[in-house]
Amino acid sequence: MSRDRKRVDVLVLGAGAAGLAAARDLSHAGLHVTVIEARPRVGGRVFTVHDPRSPVPLELGAEFIHGESAETLPLARAAGLAVLELPVSHDFASAGRFKPMGDFWRLVDRMNHDLARRLAARGKDFPVSEYLDSRRVPAASRGLLRDFVQGFYAAHPDRLSAQSLAVETTEGDEEDEVEGKQFRIANGGDALMKWLRDGLDPDRTEVRLSTVAESVQWKRGAVTVVCRGGADRARLPTLSARTMLITLPLAVLKAGMVRFDPALPPPKQRALAGIETGQVFKIVLRFREAFWEEPEFLRERRAKAGSKGLSFLHAHGAEVPTWWTSLPVRAPVLTGYVGAVAAEQLLAEEPPSRLERSLVALSEVFAVPRRELEEQLDASATHDWRADPFARGAYSYIGVGGNDAPRALARPVDGTLFFAGEATNGAEIGTVAGALSSGRRAAREVLRVLK
Repeated sequence: MSRDRKRVDVLVLGAGAAGLAAARDLSHAGLHVTVIEARPRVGGRVFTVHDPRSPVPLELGAEFIHGESAETLPLARAAGLAVLELPVSHDFASAGRFKPMGDFWRLVDRMNHDLARRLAARGKDFPVSEYLDSRRVPAASRGLLRDFVQGFYAAHPDRLSAQSLAVETTEGDEEDEVEGKQFRIANGGDALMKWLRDGLDPDRTEVRLSTVAESVQWKRGAVTVVCRGGADRARLPTLSARTMLITLPLAVLKAGMVRFDPALPPPKQRALAGIETGQVFKIVLRFREAFWEEPEFLRERRAKAGSKGLSFLHAHGAEVPTWWTSLPVRAPVLTGYVGAVAAEQLLAEEPPSRLERSLVALSEVFAVPRRELEEQLDASATHDWRADPFARGAYSYIGVGGNDAPRALARPVDGTLFFAGEATNGAEIGTVAGALSSGRRAAREVLRVLK
């Protein structure tokens, strides 16, 4: 069937990983697509800073590829990007001493198996905090597991679904994601986002940056969007299409920042209520030299001498408890990370206070005087995703009783509204891989209706 070239088939709301992946597949399938993005850039919560003074890209948002099965890997390879496998090296830091945390992964595995058994016995979901506060968990391990839940999932333990973790263990993904292989794109995560955008069919696709969708009017087979400028807030031309693919972050949808007329149906509202938005504080520090790589530094802190450099450090009790280096690339850059409750407390501080408290935490972790760290520090970088109006948070996790919510959120409405994004992918929720695969899944759903 011939098509009017001026007629848009699909409006894609959001140019993050999900939106770009979907638009790429749709445009190559012969559909005419307009991508609407509120920011002046593509990538969404993938936010890479290329500082000419830094030997490595600085990732202020999503950074890692978790596991070899992730959707991200084949796309990165197809894009010809350099993918680095990270050293599987995690150390506990306590009182200036570092020791391998291999036994910790067995503790996490035991937790997930225990959750599965408890679910089978109780027959209904419950918050992970109930398990962490039980006598089943040794007192010495309780704080470490709570740190893990708040860091890896960015989740409040009293809101996180026990079933969502037990399902991961049942499917055999947890070991691959947490203990197993992890990767990083050497060129920076934004290189993959640029490749996706550059791969859009130029004859069938338009990307409108700095375009904020304010309201969506829709009926079966027709969608109209009222937009304004991202910077000047000026009213922009109304956009229309046969269908819309919505890839907005969960918190943006929950906040009602885009009005739908008619409103999204009750099943969608229930689905939104079943998923939570996690908050993180992430700070990247660039020093004059990578002093933590010095043999003497490691000899003083490691119980067993070894040539392995530091990769990930975990320090229970520190305000910023998780730190990682740029290995396998050697660079004077450290990243600090904390999720959930502690992250929210830090984000409530002013930026200078966040930096100061990060340095104090790193001083505790490394057993290096804070003044020496400040003297070595060249620059710092961070992004407040909670305050970002087009994100309103870092990434999603499943709330108690919400295990069916991602699938319900993903379900199309009247063959006209389609949904993608990491929050719609229960198996890979909270990841770039989850966003990419959800975008491609939604593109297939659109094609079944329009082709």
